[in-house]
Amino acid sequence: MKKLTFIGLLIGTLAVGLIIGAYISARLVSRVFGMMAYSKPEVDMAANAAQEAEWLAELRLGETNSAINEMENTLNIQVETLAAWDSVIWLDDKTRQARDRWLVPVKVYRESYPASGSDMARANALLSTIPGRSPTSTCKSGVCRLDDLRLAKLRSVTNSP
Repeated sequence: MKKLTFIGLLIGTLAVGLIIGAYISARLVSRVFGMMAYSKPEVDMAANAAQEAEWLAELRLGETNSAINEMENTLNIQVETLAAWDSVIWLDDKTRQARDRWLVPVKVYRESYPASGSDMARANALLSTIPGRSPTSTCKSGVCRLDDLRLAKLRSVTNSP
């Protein structure tokens, strides 16, 4: 009887180990395949360069509204993609903090020019978790200057509509 109990315990432990191992392996494989599912970095870099060349051409031709609309659409796609990844890919603290630091200017820009639409709900939810610009910030980037203008308008008291 003791031998049968010992064998049952051994088989049970082996089964639990296999289940846990399969779960961890599935998580790792899904993460690796998720990272590999995108095109090679060289192709992505070339596509980004071509897109930026188009925007620069539009700006030099004076077609600023078209360039701004296309840039904002690209920004929306990137933030929406990050939001979608956030729900399926686990990020370690260091990576999440680095990502969040880069998203602060995006959040600050979107406070001046909010993205609307039902397809932006997940992106807006992600941006709401990002810390805003520090009130003591003295940066002189375009995003900071734009935010300073927005804040100045909010603080100004006027009798005109």
